[in-house]
Amino acid sequence: MNKLLIAVMMMAGLTACSQEAKQETQETAQAVASEVKTEAASAADATASAAQEAAAKVEAAASKAEEAAKPEEKAEAPAAEAKPAESAKVDGKAVFEANCKACHGGLIPGAPAVGKKEDWAPRIKQGKDTLHKHALEGFNSMPAKGGNGSLSDDEVKAAVDYMANESGAKF
Repeated sequence: MNKLLIAVMMMAGLTACSQEAKQETQETAQAVASEVKTEAASAADATASAAQEAAAKVEAAASKAEEAAKPEEKAEAPAAEAKPAESAKVDGKAVFEANCKACHGGLIPGAPAVGKKEDWAPRIKQGKDTLHKHALEGFNSMPAKGGNGSLSDDEVKAAVDYMANESGAKF
């Protein structure tokens, strides 16, 4: 019986220890969970703070980029103003070959053929501005811009100058 009593007491002791251990484990788990929540909140604050700092840096960079772009815009304005000078460099011969030769190559009756001074003489006498106007707006059976509306005015003028100069003009 003593043995039985000792066994029961041991079991009671173990059970008590076991409950204490369980309680300690639960308390420890709750403490760890609380610490994790606190750290997560701190991390969220830190993340939010880091995000705010990153946003401020992005805004500052955007402002610098805008400021840096302003001088480029100013630099581009003179280039845009310089375009008319560049347009004077349009290759009239290339425009003629690609767009005007079909009619002004001598195959279409009534269209002055390039190189035929007798065809161009009366037209050249009217002057450069009149020839440009007729080519740009159309004249008689010739459509505006020779029928190619995608040509710029400068390209048309360069082609007219080329054809007239090849036919006796000095434009």
